[in-house]
Amino acid sequence: MLFWRTHPAPQAVDFLVNEVGRERENAAGKVPRSFGSNEYGQLYQCAYQLGALQFRALHAELVDSRKMTNREFHDAVMRLNSIPVEVIRATLREEKLSRDYRA
Repeated sequence: MLFWRTHPAPQAVDFLVNEVGRERENAAGKVPRSFGSNEYGQLYQCAYQLGALQFRALHAELVDSRKMTNREFHDAVMRLNSIPVEVIRATLREEKLSRDYRA
């Protein structure tokens, strides 16, 4: 029984290494967080997906409309680092946020 429960994990690691380009050690750490660990809540992967959808929409808004180049967009996002996507959006749109602004 344990074999069948752990079998998807090596396949997932191989997929992340071969298809996504992750380093094996990184992928081996990622798989348990995604599929088996109780340390991370059930919405762990949902948060990643939601963030990806937000960045895709922002990319479409700014790059597809030619307000920014693809390189400018990616450089700006990397420079702004780990802040909420909504704040990145406001920064890239050059919007002013009030001190008491709420998302």
